Amino acid sequence: MKIGRSILGSFLLSFTLLLCGCGLAFANAPIVIAGNEIPISLDPTSYPSGDTMMGVGAAEVLFKADPKGSVQPSLAKDATQIDEYNWEIALRPEATFWSGEPVTADAVIRSIQREGKLNPKASPYLKGIEFSIKSDYVIQAKTETPNVDIPMNLSHYTLVVHNTNEKYTYKSIDTADYTGMYKVVEYEPHKKIVYERNESYWGQKPKTKRIVYEEIGDADARVIAALSGRYHIVLNIPVASKAQFDTSNTSQIVSVPAANTHTIYLNLKKPGLDDPKVRQALAWGVDREELNLLGEEGLSTPVTVWIASNPFYSDFKNMFFDSYNAQKAEELLDGAGWKKAKDGYRYKDSKPLEIVLRTFRTDKAMGEALQIQWDRLGVKVAVRHGDYSLIQDARKTGDWGASIEAWSTFGNVVPMLEGQYSPRGAGNYGGYADDRTNELIGMIANVSDSGERKALVEELSLHIAEESPAIYICPRAQLTAVSTSLEGFVPHFRQFENLVNADMRLKGQ
Repeated sequence: MKIGRSILGSFLLSFTLLLCGCGLAFANAPIVIAGNEIPISLDPTSYPSGDTMMGVGAAEVLFKADPKGSVQPSLAKDATQIDEYNWEIALRPEATFWSGEPVTADAVIRSIQREGKLNPKASPYLKGIEFSIKSDYVIQAKTETPNVDIPMNLSHYTLVVHNTNEKYTYKSIDTADYTGMYKVVEYEPHKKIVYERNESYWGQKPKTKRIVYEEIGDADARVIAALSGRYHIVLNIPVASKAQFDTSNTSQIVSVPAANTHTIYLNLKKPGLDDPKVRQALAWGVDREELNLLGEEGLSTPVTVWIASNPFYSDFKNMFFDSYNAQKAEELLDGAGWKKAKDGYRYKDSKPLEIVLRTFRTDKAMGEALQIQWDRLGVKVAVRHGDYSLIQDARKTGDWGASIEAWSTFGNVVPMLEGQYSPRGAGNYGGYADDRTNELIGMIANVSDSGERKALVEELSLHIAEESPAIYICPRAQLTAVSTSLEGFVPHFRQFENLVNADMRLKGQ
């Protein structure tokens, strides 16, 4: 059968257009990310909005830690220390917000001040710092204490720069205004955020045009999603699921030790937990090796003081609670008047020693293992696992005895310690207040010699261990599933704020 030239030509043209269309569609294919939580607001002062936006490159901080832990200029152009108390921060005149408005010194200071006022996690990094305008694109920072590392402080994810003009309320995509290489074009709380390339971005334009970030709250579902091949980056993979990726052709696990410490925060207002001897007993009764094995699949390393997950202070990790000692824990509880009854639990004045333990994200297994360990001591423990918002609500109502959370230990040590132990510290959930602790933090703030400062941090850590306002386990294992079809992914010790970079793209694009 003979096909006419016109028919054959039309067929070839249609086939060519189809191939071009497929190629164009693939070229514009988005990178799809899954995490356990899409924030309920685009406002950076509402957790976890700031770090979620920063993770995909939609929001920026003035300075940013690179994968080796060195702080580099980001939205800021440079920083110069004038003397012990004064810094100058040079901004990039070419930088603009998504709206096109310039990122001036006034705009940045307003952003920083708003974070400090509305975000408790930001306030420790701004304490004792006064910001003022030197020129349109130069900020002056004056500190109350000498030699504050201003770039380090301003690299924290709670300080993403955003437009504070009154028309930007951050209640919708039309009222949000950041500076990053991606802009929000779709947003559904607790469902997804869709980002598109910011063609007016001041820096390197990203190779991928579109990012889709979806919420998958269930940990097992995230594993299935990662192995399915549809998702290119999946956060918070449970450590127990790591083996499932060993033979996968679609996705592989990336794990970098995180500079944070799994902490059991204790509510010091609860009966029993108001007694340092009881808190010490609970700390001695924690088998950290077992928790690391059961909760982290042995992928972490136990620590007994909070700061020890910071590489500079890693030699502190076995301070005070140098072993698991259930016998000592039992003796301390007996001495504090909490006696075991026939049912195996401890009572004082006919009231049981009981703790409501709250966990979230991937900490369920660790919470259940801790429940078993403390049950052996005669402590009644009820584990409540759910969204982080439930923990926040419980802290407001007082319906908690302990909670597990991991704060970063990377950064300027003074505001970090203040955040954990000062009476108004954002991480001082249990309400710990101690004069000696405050005195030592003040001494640390006033020394510039690194060796002297480390010696004081060691003294403080030992004192904190004796007081035991919280109990320390190990750094959180940080597992991220990355598709084998993705190029340019960079492992980072703060992966949650470093998911997407400008060079990232799908293979073949």
